[in-house]
Amino acid sequence: PEQQTVVKEYVHKHPIASVNVLGLELGVGSTVPDTVELQQVPDVKYRYAVVNDHTVLIDPGTRRVIQVIQ
Repeated sequence: PEQQTVVKEYVHKHPIASVNVLGLELGVGSTVPDTVELQQVPDVKYRYAVVNDHTVLIDPGTRRVIQVIQ
């Protein structure tokens, strides 16, 4: 939970452009393609991206979505 707060605050302070990925069912467990650039959050092992106007937390090893950030 504490890490979620850190990530949420960082994402809101460092907005990035959304990447549109046609045909991607975005949700926990979805895999984002290599064309989506993952952004680093300091001191957190996960990365984030904005895909189809949704901010998502991604495991950089598997490129799987682990959380959709509201």
